[in-house]
Amino acid sequence: MLGPVEVRRGDRVEVLSGRLQRTLLGVLLERANQPVPVDVLTDALWGDRPDPRAAQKLQLHVHRLRGVLDTPDRLSFCPTGYQLRTRPDEVDAERFETLVKAGVAASGCEPQRAIESLRAALTSWRGAPFADVEVPVLADWARRLAEHRLAAVESLYEAELACGLHEAVIGELADLVREHPWRERLHGLLMTTLHRAGRRSEALEAYRRARHALVSELGLEPGPELRELHRRILADDLPAPRPEVAVGRDVPAQLPLDVRGFVGREAELAELDGLLSAEPPVVVSAVTGTAGAGKTGPRI
Repeated sequence: MLGPVEVRRGDRVEVLSGRLQRTLLGVLLERANQPVPVDVLTDALWGDRPDPRAAQKLQLHVHRLRGVLDTPDRLSFCPTGYQLRTRPDEVDAERFETLVKAGVAASGCEPQRAIESLRAALTSWRGAPFADVEVPVLADWARRLAEHRLAAVESLYEAELACGLHEAVIGELADLVREHPWRERLHGLLMTTLHRAGRRSEALEAYRRARHALVSELGLEPGPELRELHRRILADDLPAPRPEVAVGRDVPAQLPLDVRGFVGREAELAELDGLLSAEPPVVVSAVTGTAGAGKTGPRI
């Protein structure tokens, strides 16, 4: 659901024939393991276009959907409606929630573990939730998922700052602040990052931009946490990042492992390699893209 609605079986994507079937699956997943009344499903599929044969047409779409499931009896009918059974962590939105919860729980004492969990959660996103399904019954859930994703991104950067990775995330945080100018938590992260990188004047300028956005657009002064962070930067009173302590681990005596979780980009990397062999060679190249798109490569 975190992107176009799909049914995956191993590496294979099952074809869902049309918008109505994707809508039906989306609504059933939104209430997975619960009966969904027939009138809720018909309203989602046909909205304000009443059809006296809607119940019969729904049965046809249910039959077709059963055909793409691994076991047809997953989708059953009971007196209160249709119910789709799912197993734990089988739905990408549920896996995302589980990984984010684990990452946030670890962020206070094990920031490296938090980074791994949160990055694993964010890699499950393929685009906007229900990207190819637009029905009111799913709109609120899609908004909640998008908000939770942004909160997970903020938690990820907090964990990376705790590990001393401030230099690596400045550009990504600046991009996010421009995309979401009213999120005070993002402004605070950018200010902290700049200050730890020795760019105190830029951190103070980041606060001025944050205050201008909040006052001019929302008519609100920054909240107490952002104001306190500004005061501490003015006083040069921010603590240094706490070094992560590896407890109960042997000192490694081998070369580092290959980076995990980074796939694709073959075409882009080949293009960059080609620039080096051009005549004359191109020695400086700019890589652009939205925050979290993978510009820093091995960090993903």
